[in-house]
Amino acid sequence: MIVYEENDCFVMTTQHDHALLSGQFAEALREDYWPDSLYREEVLHAIRYHDCGWIPLDDVPFWNDRREAPYTFLDFPLAPKLTFYKKGLEDVVNKTTYGGFLCSKHYQSFFHNATSMAAKTFYAEEDTRQNKLLENFNISESLLSFHYQLLQFCDDLSLYVCFQEPGVSKSEELSWFKKGFSQSFYFLTTDNAILTHWLSKENIHISYPLFHEKHSFHVKLKRVPKELVAVEGIAKAYQTTPFEIRTFHFSYNE
Repeated sequence: MIVYEENDCFVMTTQHDHALLSGQFAEALREDYWPDSLYREEVLHAIRYHDCGWIPLDDVPFWNDRREAPYTFLDFPLAPKLTFYKKGLEDVVNKTTYGGFLCSKHYQSFFHNATSMAAKTFYAEEDTRQNKLLENFNISESLLSFHYQLLQFCDDLSLYVCFQEPGVSKSEELSWFKKGFSQSFYFLTTDNAILTHWLSKENIHISYPLFHEKHSFHVKLKRVPKELVAVEGIAKAYQTTPFEIRTFHFSYNE
């Protein structure tokens, strides 16, 4: 679950809805930025469903007593999280081996500097999975790198949208992306990064024309009242709170 806190509510977006937004970005990417159409549908499937393992976990949110807030993807206990990561990866692999390979690399990247035995084991197991999957396709290193970075960029851009209030000022926005996104696409110069900032509640400035300006994107979320959580508990409060839709578009000329 992606969660941030407002004065009177918790703003909550499921991981799968966030991933579906990531898929909207990948699908809307202008044709000029795709270096090749090889495996495109597999890549799109991987981006849309990279967080499908979270679906059962997010159906009934859990409460973090220590933080006095709902658990998020950042602080959810590691052991069950890894179990559902594996289940989600298996689901993607069953649909597309190449997409599963990309998702495996993506999840493995979370644990490059892992210290716990469970995380180290997960990392090693994904190495084994990737080596087996590699036998099923043939692709250049440069195109694979583009696909992998596209998955990570769309994931990050969706977090940028889902993890803060629309219209937030640059000085107050999510610190992870204040200096731009980390992906080094082939169309970027060495010292450039893709930059974003909110121009209004429905308009995000982006430094590269990756999408058509009239293209609208949307994601579901819930604003779960804290008063309701106090009375009903987080699970029931979440389930009874209606969804709302966050709609926005990108522009690259201020």
